[in-house]
Amino acid sequence: MFDTLRLTVHPVLGRRPAIRRTVRIMINEWATEAFEGESLAAALWSKGIVALRHDEKTMSPRGMYCGIGHCFECRVTVDGVNDVRACITPVREGMRVTLPGGNGAEGRGK
Repeated sequence: MFDTLRLTVHPVLGRRPAIRRTVRIMINEWATEAFEGESLAAALWSKGIVALRHDEKTMSPRGMYCGIGHCFECRVTVDGVNDVRACITPVREGMRVTLPGGNGAEGRGK
């Protein structure tokens, strides 16, 4: 049901396949499933996680804004690499996403 709200064509990643495989990813030690190849931002949003980090100066929550990699608001840590743009990063099996506390990911899956 939640799939009806997802993009079918992304301006950077292209058209999504009609049949999609689910893969396991880790979000702050929380194991969950996502669609292989969808943007990481979309996968996080589908789990109710919209605040991906906090502004370094104002500490206001930040998340996906432009959705095409220009604004850098959706930066997360993936497999130990900082400042990865979630909106243009395709989900893949075994991906480990680290988000700072206070974003809604803590306590999930327990």
